[in-house]
Amino acid sequence: GNFLLANFESHLKESCLHFSRRVGYRCPSCAVVFGGVNSIKSHIQTSHCEVFHKCPICPMAFKSAPSAHAHVYTQHPGFGNQQSKLIYKCAMCDTVFTHKPLLSAHFDQHL
Repeated sequence: GNFLLANFESHLKESCLHFSRRVGYRCPSCAVVFGGVNSIKSHIQTSHCEVFHKCPICPMAFKSAPSAHAHVYTQHPGFGNQQSKLIYKCAMCDTVFTHKPLLSAHFDQHL
């Protein structure tokens, strides 16, 4: 293709990092590049992992606390005072975790 030499040199120095030999981690979901493992782990966890509200009685899970509460109230009479638990779904393999730190540690096997 046609390009200006100045644009190509700028690309090599600033965009592709070819000459700087800096290590980068590309997000598998949105292709954004991060400079460190902790940065990409934080990005994936906050931007791509889903949080669900799990019914304390059965395996059902919901995107919102009111939906989970309505489910418990209608499907499990007598258990309406129990709160749903938060669960965290890995964006890369769909594994579900009951604690956020477990999800963060799990990313190490993907990265």
